[in-house]
Amino acid sequence: MYVAETKLPLRAAMEARDRRAVVEAFAEDAVLRSPFTDNLVFEGREQIDTLVAVLFEALDDFTYTDELRGDRAAMLVGHARVDGMRLQFSDHLKLRSDGLIEEMTVFFRPLPATAAAMRRFGERLGRRKSRLRAGVISSMVGPVAFLTRTGDRLGVRLVKP
Repeated sequence: MYVAETKLPLRAAMEARDRRAVVEAFAEDAVLRSPFTDNLVFEGREQIDTLVAVLFEALDDFTYTDELRGDRAAMLVGHARVDGMRLQFSDHLKLRSDGLIEEMTVFFRPLPATAAAMRRFGERLGRRKSRLRAGVISSMVGPVAFLTRTGDRLGVRLVKP
């Protein structure tokens, strides 16, 4: 007997760039944990919707490559581009019995692309409040993005045998 593989609703919606369907994959009171800091958590569908809009603006070539599922948990693995750099990510999902996501934790690598994503996401989230906030966030994160890009090129040559 052949069993057809099905994608998680979040994966299908993200790959289709269907913002509404992405948000509907989450429970009303879902929590999404940032890959950048423990101090940034998006709570509820409204905040998650804002983040999804920013993701669609900031990331190019968004693709999932792997999906692992258990009864109440799943892991999605993929890659995207931010500022021309390849960003690898994994999404750890905790699922309710009805299949909706109750908690999602996102992980990014490598560090230069992560810093670039932090700058782009921060700017865009800040801009929703004011241009000044976007500028402050960009100024705070800009040096980190520069240092990680530069350090990645030079540092590897310094430590590689």
